[in-house]
Amino acid sequence: MTSTSGGSTGSRRSAGAKGPDELRQQIAMTRHQLGDTVEELVSKTDVKARARAQVAELKGSASHAAHSVRERVPRVSRGRKPARVPRAVVLGGVGVGVAAAAAGVVAWRQYNAPRVLLSGRRRSSAALRRDVSRRLHRLRRK
Repeated sequence: MTSTSGGSTGSRRSAGAKGPDELRQQIAMTRHQLGDTVEELVSKTDVKARARAQVAELKGSASHAAHSVRERVPRVSRGRKPARVPRAVVLGGVGVGVAAAAAGVVAWRQYNAPRVLLSGRRRSSAALRRDVSRRLHRLRRK
């Protein structure tokens, strides 16, 4: 880029380029950087490729975890029976599962019960608030 200033025949060049060859190098470098930036943006918007990469990463970590578990678990030698899991451990696990399911049912019923009890049918929370405010308003008028 050149510009002439006030009657002077000399020209001032841009701060970075000292000649046409250096200017071409700067343009090529800028194009390369712009291409890298565009590639990064495209890779961020490519959902399929990102999902595949995440699946591959998770497969690797799962395989590593499985390998470490295999190393920790003692191997059963031929001729020996596999170690049995104590009955108390199995029953304890089943008990925890049943307790979690019961707690989930109780929580679900408590969450849904107020909406069903006030109107006789399941209603949205907005409709429930509107009905409750109307009933309170009627009670205050009496």
